[in-house]
Amino acid sequence: MGRRAVLLGGVGVAAGALLLALWLRIGPTVISVQSPDPGQRVGVDGIELLARFEPEGAVEPATVRVLLNGADVTGACVTGRNGVSGRLQGLLEGENRVRVEAFVRGPRGLLVEQSREVRVWFRPPLGFDQG
Repeated sequence: MGRRAVLLGGVGVAAGALLLALWLRIGPTVISVQSPDPGQRVGVDGIELLARFEPEGAVEPATVRVLLNGADVTGACVTGRNGVSGRLQGLLEGENRVRVEAFVRGPRGLLVEQSREVRVWFRPPLGFDQG
């Protein structure tokens, strides 16, 4: 075999290993945020969160975390094998980030962390007392 064939074979093996590593790291998308919609304008009643886990059982429910602007608000939510839901309060004026994190069962039962984030906008009414 020539040097060129060996080099191409080595590049092919390296590319395959990289793709496998990415698939193990990323894997299929299991977490899907149904509500709120990205960029949604929300009012003083807060955010109604609904995230689905598909297929059911792919997420380990005990590993689910919900973050609002980096603060853990998982306690305000109900988590099950097929998703998480809850009403989130305490929004900041302007942009707010809602993030759902969980460990997902990957190939051969490996647990891989996945997350999805949605940004929404809150602008309180004029004269609204947030105190």
